[in-house]
Amino acid sequence: MSMSMGGMDMTSSGPFKPTNQRIALSYWYSIAGVVGLLTCNRIYRALESRRRRQAHQNISRRAPSQPQGMLQQTYATVTATLRELSYPQPILFTGKFSKYFTPLPVGKWLVLAVYWTVLLCFLWTNTILAPSSPIYGYKWEIIGFRAAWVSVTQIPFIYLLSCKFNPISLLTGISYERFNWLHRWAARTVFLTVAVHWSFFFTEWSLAGFVKMEFEMMPMVKYGFGAWSTLGWMILSGFGFFRNLSYEVFVAQHICAAATLLWLLYVHVPAYARYNIYMAIGFVAFDWVSRIVWALLRNTHLLDSVRSGAPGYSASLEALPGDIVRITIGDAAFRWKAGQHAYITIPRLRPLELHPFTIANACQNSTDAPARPLIMIVKAHSGFSKALHKAALRSDTSERTYRGFLTGPWGSPPDLHHYDSVVLIATSTGASFTTPLLQELVRRPGCVSKAVLHWIIRSKDHLNWYKRDLLALAEDAQSGPLKLQIVVHVTTSRQGRPVTEAPTQAKTVITSSMCAVDSNSESISSSGSVMSLSDEKAPLSSQYDESRQASSTLTVHSGVRPSVESMIRPAVEGALGETAVVVCGGVAITAQTRTFVASLSDERAVHKGSGAQGIYLFSETYGW
Repeated sequence: MSMSMGGMDMTSSGPFKPTNQRIALSYWYSIAGVVGLLTCNRIYRALESRRRRQAHQNISRRAPSQPQGMLQQTYATVTATLRELSYPQPILFTGKFSKYFTPLPVGKWLVLAVYWTVLLCFLWTNTILAPSSPIYGYKWEIIGFRAAWVSVTQIPFIYLLSCKFNPISLLTGISYERFNWLHRWAARTVFLTVAVHWSFFFTEWSLAGFVKMEFEMMPMVKYGFGAWSTLGWMILSGFGFFRNLSYEVFVAQHICAAATLLWLLYVHVPAYARYNIYMAIGFVAFDWVSRIVWALLRNTHLLDSVRSGAPGYSASLEALPGDIVRITIGDAAFRWKAGQHAYITIPRLRPLELHPFTIANACQNSTDAPARPLIMIVKAHSGFSKALHKAALRSDTSERTYRGFLTGPWGSPPDLHHYDSVVLIATSTGASFTTPLLQELVRRPGCVSKAVLHWIIRSKDHLNWYKRDLLALAEDAQSGPLKLQIVVHVTTSRQGRPVTEAPTQAKTVITSSMCAVDSNSESISSSGSVMSLSDEKAPLSSQYDESRQASSTLTVHSGVRPSVESMIRPAVEGALGETAVVVCGGVAITAQTRTFVASLSDERAVHKGSGAQGIYLFSETYGW
């Protein structure tokens, strides 16, 4: 990435510098404008949520989420249209390797299209010279210099998107991990604009016949190609397949490569363009210092409501079926939102490793016991999670606790209290995200009149992961205004074979708050009585008619894989106001849900004169 080449020296004030600096400022003005719009939208959504909750107190308003007045109706119509455009993810690959090539949802492609269009305008505006131009002799350099500025101006933005503490998240309320995809694609974009930068200079050198001389006389040229190669390595090693091979190795080398890239850019660019390097360093330094200070305060309990003499937290490990580990922090004297995650390290098992896991339970509001339990459900794969599982197996034979250190909580989960109906869909350990959201709704329903949880698992043994939580939810909902339905789908048949389709299914509906059974009528509760039990074959959709007979039901379907439509359509069609759909699982279930929600909204002509109400979608996938 040379910025001092050919017939003009960028270390001096050339004719291109003022224009290129204006381009750089325009880039950041554009970023600030988008952040401002997102911040305004956040404020509007907060005010709208408050309005709905206040309207809910008025018994004459059956559905506070229905828009009132021209302004609200216009906003609802625009929102529904944007959702229908952005939600779909029609192309999906499920192979072991091909899944990493699954295209982005349409909405993210639209964001990239806007981003690329802006960059193309910056790159090519007034850079293509006519032969009659007095500076036509610089036709190669003018594009090379412009591409250099467009490239180096994006560097701070890329580093900003990698930070957990960043002003964009603070202003917009969008959590840092939801910018990871943009972080990767912005880096890929810079890789291409840098290619434009050096290729135009290289073409000029080649035509003039002094390529070798440039490399010999201009060391900054070598540093530029070194920076481009480092960026290429970071993009390649950041591919999902390689990240999953060894995440710990990926993180370590990625940090080293990021530092190397900044150094190479520092020695490559002229002094007056180095402010971009300083900005990137400033963003990262602020992030790391903030995280270190927060971690120290958290683990020395200076921020906690209960002081403890020992640093860190006491963690107990329990092995569960399916290579699952339940981590229980019994003395978490801080608060978190349902759906947030925290980073944990246990030095006795894997020192110097810090890993994020979703907090699998809602924060208790008890004032009598400031220290509350914090639970994480971890699937053992390799590395840290495998070490956790081995330690949990040892803990089954002997009482043992470990000293763990936490940072967080992190994340901006959705606020579901101002919707009319809520549908939660989770596969496997994705229930760690949806279960606390449901616990929070049962505790404080807000405007929500009905909530449905669909949990899809492979084996009946996996019920043990959240059995206590699901039974407690069914019991608590009996005494509240919320109509709750919990449906567990066990996709492996009685013969142990996976099921792909099942037009009918064996099911058992339990309207008691204390008991749940599978299709073989085996109770998974150790206590309680069955108030109503029926064993029959029925289509999946029939469960919604039966669920209205009680304030809460817990149903287990064996040997069936439900369709996305059967889980979402009945709840949406029965809602008086806006419905929230939350899905957490692999790429397949999230992509299918996104596409179906968009098609259902279009089919029902949501907020387009049909009377159909909006459908909000929040999707969470395994890993980042």
